[in-house]
Amino acid sequence: MAPPRAKQHGWHREDIKAAIRKRGTTVTQLALDNGLSDSACRVALVRPSPAGESVISSFLGVPLQVLWPDRYDPYGRRLATRHVRDQNSRNRSETHRQFAGAR
Repeated sequence: MAPPRAKQHGWHREDIKAAIRKRGTTVTQLALDNGLSDSACRVALVRPSPAGESVISSFLGVPLQVLWPDRYDPYGRRLATRHVRDQNSRNRSETHRQFAGAR
């Protein structure tokens, strides 16, 4: 079994936002200019979002693995990640069942 990987730190999300603003646009406008939803690049700042990450990386001219080394290997290939919901979020199917009959 391989040893666990140490958490690698890439760019801080505020540094990414600042770099985008310094180049004359916003994270939201960057997404819209590239045919994405207005939130696609904002989402990429807090959790994996391949389309948003790719747009940000291309715009800044910084490789994906440099911005997010915990999401990409040194060759720029996406790492498998396991998404864990936080304890305060609801399971969608349970929420749907609760409200489906309430109409």
